[in-house]
Amino acid sequence: MWQNYKVFLYSSTNLHNTHKHMLTNPPKGCEYKTKEYAAIPMAQAKNSRVMELFERIRWSVSPHYNDLLVKIGRPKIRKFSSNDYEAVHSAQSLLKTNIPYVMDFEHAAVFSGYNQAAFNNPAFLKNLKKILENRRLKKLLPWTNAAKASLLNFLKSEEIGKKIEVVYPVITPPEKIKKKNDNVIKFLFIGGNFYEKGGIETLMAFDKIGRKYDIELTMVSSVPERIKNLFEKNKKIKIKDRIPYEEAKKLYEQSHIFVLPTHMDTFGFVIPEALSYGLPVIAEDSFSRPELVAHEKSGLLIKSYYSCFDVKGNYIYPTNIELHRNRLMACMNPPKKYVAQLVKSMERFILDSRLRNKCSENARKETTEGKFSPRVWKEKIGRIYREAINNREL
Repeated sequence: MWQNYKVFLYSSTNLHNTHKHMLTNPPKGCEYKTKEYAAIPMAQAKNSRVMELFERIRWSVSPHYNDLLVKIGRPKIRKFSSNDYEAVHSAQSLLKTNIPYVMDFEHAAVFSGYNQAAFNNPAFLKNLKKILENRRLKKLLPWTNAAKASLLNFLKSEEIGKKIEVVYPVITPPEKIKKKNDNVIKFLFIGGNFYEKGGIETLMAFDKIGRKYDIELTMVSSVPERIKNLFEKNKKIKIKDRIPYEEAKKLYEQSHIFVLPTHMDTFGFVIPEALSYGLPVIAEDSFSRPELVAHEKSGLLIKSYYSCFDVKGNYIYPTNIELHRNRLMACMNPPKKYVAQLVKSMERFILDSRLRNKCSENARKETTEGKFSPRVWKEKIGRIYREAINNREL
């Protein structure tokens, strides 16, 4: 039994907030070490202009490189070798390593660079199955049951099935939540891809009810200038571009309800972040959202009119390039019936303080006691690490 051990967090890109929270919640006896862009040393430059150029190149080249790998049936696998750690926790990257490792993933498509066509390629599936059955890979950790299903839809392997265990990402909740002034109900939207995250319908719905109630909406997103001009007369709407994370925390503290009717996310980490501040969440019912938001318990779910996923949780477009191209057009003009659903959900939280307060309390509990809490995370991931290390030679 290992009492004290070191785990390296392997990230092929910059650290996602999911993994930043993980690093601040090590299980008992565990010491985390990490390095961003571990696969590409030249990408670890501290110069902001160099990193900006690198990111532009990466985002333009990577989809084409991933598509090429899929065509020749080769899953991308990265090399990591070290004698300084007892285990590796890989952030969504397949590894070839000399020590035991576990890998988390938000959707099966991460194994193919988000190219869904890979799962119709027998050569790719055969090679992926071989990699996932490798004895060095001790556990596969899908973020949700929806992510788990997205892999098992395609790979039928008893050995792989035994390695899979759902581990919800951990969130570090604030110690205390300030009492909010209920005289003005404040809605909050945070999401980078304005149309794909449901930004336009959020603005449309809020605009319909803004004059009826004492409410405000703060939207943090890449809102096009044309859209800003359309809603500039509504002084109850505040639109912000990118903001520092510390400012986002302040917005969570000041708000009452979080709105994110996203059509594209496999997870949406801002949702558990909002829950941790006691914000009920309004979301749509696609992919993993019913696992993140319990309808009428920690928020409200509305029926999606468009999703990037089919009923089995697979991406509806075969390649990442087609996905980016088509989903934007699909999300620019939400149906009136869908906007009406959003209006109804907003009004329920405005008018029913009992429901709002109950959902707020339950939202907070999900991150202090429930599936996203540090306690649940530490117990589960600690056991997984110890099992991986103790069975390192198997």
